[in-house]
Amino acid sequence: MRQHVATIGTAWAIATALTIALVLRAPVLPAVASREGVVSDQAFMTLLVLAIPVFFFVQVVVLYSALRFRGATADGDGPPVDRHPLLEWTWVGASLVLVLALAAYGWRGLDEMRAVAAAPEHAAHVAAVAATAGELRVKVIGTQFAWRFEYPDLGVQSVELRVPTDRIVRFEITSTDVLHSFWIPAFRMKQDAIPGRTVTVAVTPTATGRYETLCAALCGTGHTVMRSTVEVMEPGAFDAWIAQQRAAAAR
Repeated sequence: MRQHVATIGTAWAIATALTIALVLRAPVLPAVASREGVVSDQAFMTLLVLAIPVFFFVQVVVLYSALRFRGATADGDGPPVDRHPLLEWTWVGASLVLVLALAAYGWRGLDEMRAVAAAPEHAAHVAAVAATAGELRVKVIGTQFAWRFEYPDLGVQSVELRVPTDRIVRFEITSTDVLHSFWIPAFRMKQDAIPGRTVTVAVTPTATGRYETLCAALCGTGHTVMRSTVEVMEPGAFDAWIAQQRAAAAR
């Protein structure tokens, strides 16, 4: 019995260690460009690293048992196996503790991400709160098959999405026709655009650059071309762009 346990334990430890080392060194996730994205990535990597030893434990035990204890023929049922209460309670207890710990960890991260996005129901009050907090409101309107963006507090409309770094951006997302889904992978943000309803989600961009924006819901024949970009800019450059848009609109 000890030999079997030692063999299984050694194989499990080697497979787990090598896989975790590979996962931690490999570029598993794309570039992240928001504070909320970092929280999301940390949760993903934590779950992935914890899942690896569980996966290999099951696989090693099954494979070892199949190879070591296989029989040439099956003449009937095997001998009965007595219960092992200590093993059962240990397995259940460890699983319960792990699940509760992950739930608490996930709840804390979700609460941190949603705290910024929480908003009162009345639009006028939302605007007042955003102005006081220095937030940037951006209305996102989905249509077949393009995105349109409005900056209501700045008096600007655009088919381009540009946002500044290190400032909370509150997206107010809706649709004029069918269900769309506003997705910015670099922000780790995806939110449905629902006709007749405005859904709010907030992110804090942290890295300048140009990132892809997609529709993640099958919205019709032109779904695959419903692509755009978001440009994350330094605050000064963003202010200059807003000034240009206002000047162009005034002509």
